Amino acid sequence: MLLFQASQGDELTQMVLTELRKHCPALEYLQFFSDSGSGATERYGDDIDGTFGNRSIGEGFGAQTVAPVYGTFALKIIGKTIKLDVAYEERGGDVPSEFRVKLKNWAENAGRDLMSKLLNDNATTDAEQFNGIRKLIADLVTAGDTTRVISSGAAGMQVVLGNDNTAKTAQQKFVEKIEELCDAVDGGPNVIMMDQRLLTRLSTIAKEQCSISLNEWGATIGNFRGIPIVPTGRKYDGSRIIPYSETVTTSTDCTSVFAFRSSEKANLTAMTTPVGMKVYPMEKSDNFYSVMPQLQMDLGVLSKRCVARLEGIRLT
Repeated sequence: MLLFQASQGDELTQMVLTELRKHCPALEYLQFFSDSGSGATERYGDDIDGTFGNRSIGEGFGAQTVAPVYGTFALKIIGKTIKLDVAYEERGGDVPSEFRVKLKNWAENAGRDLMSKLLNDNATTDAEQFNGIRKLIADLVTAGDTTRVISSGAAGMQVVLGNDNTAKTAQQKFVEKIEELCDAVDGGPNVIMMDQRLLTRLSTIAKEQCSISLNEWGATIGNFRGIPIVPTGRKYDGSRIIPYSETVTTSTDCTSVFAFRSSEKANLTAMTTPVGMKVYPMEKSDNFYSVMPQLQMDLGVLSKRCVARLEGIRLT
């Protein structure tokens, strides 16, 4: 189920969820499961060598010894306490109305922050964070699966504009790399994620394969051969969520494209509580009224080939 389906709450909670969905479009494709407690252990989906053996009549197949393999989830708490001095009420201000406006504004920027967290959080550098997709892929590579990262070349790949043979060759190679990224995800990805600028370049050079439209919120969404493309956008401070400053050998002007397949308790999946996203009611303490939007969640992989990254793309 999606986050808004996993969440219970009043009108303010639903308003916050709507803004999160508008500004974190990956939430439309990331499947959650809910469980009580501080964490969960779920069975891994592809922990057996799924190949056929051969045998002759009168002989048996070679045996494969298996043991359960599990993925673990440990909830992390994200949210904000928003406070307003009671003096505003004493001066005739409408405190509930003011909180509604502030919560909506907070949720807009929190949606951008959640988009960044889903990609870039790292529990190794900050124990209060969960591991985002970038770190989950890096961990899979460290564990031995180097196919999770698609290389664009020793020093990256320049995707240039133009109609000469050199430009056309580079453009075709880029399209083929996007196809290779999709092929690296078993069953195909639910969604591709890239920066808006790169999406514009892809739609320019691959008009037959890639199109751009508006989603139900009026935001840009791409489509590559039937697979949605989410433009990841910018953080609250204006910096890009997927930057153009990644390093591949000597090239320091690279960016990446990510893809994932998500299912409830399978592939890439997220855990939350039975409550999901919740805005706790306004309360008064000392000289402040406060409200608290909060989400407990963790992100993990329950199959080996559900996430992939294409690195080293360079725009000129």
